[in-house]
Amino acid sequence: MKKIEVKILKDNRPNTKRKGLAIASLIFGIIGTTAFSTGSIIAIICGYIALSKIKKQPDVYGGKKNAIAGLVLGYIGLILAMVLGIMRGLVKVKLNELGF
Repeated sequence: MKKIEVKILKDNRPNTKRKGLAIASLIFGIIGTTAFSTGSIIAIICGYIALSKIKKQPDVYGGKKNAIAGLVLGYIGLILAMVLGIMRGLVKVKLNELGF
């Protein structure tokens, strides 16, 4: 009898994990901090969703550092937008008092 040799070929691709939400969080965080737009809110939402998925299924989802960076940038952008909004309001009131 002949022996039949069966070789299982390994997948040579690197371990690919889904990082879409984490990268989206990072990108919108960058946009939110530079343009003070709704990108900050989107970054925060995507970051929390990404971290939740990474925690539940770490073998499928990746990009934890990107998600955290997106969250941080999202919060910074949100705080900057609020501070600039308050400052704008104060300047507007002061200009109205001066008659401009």
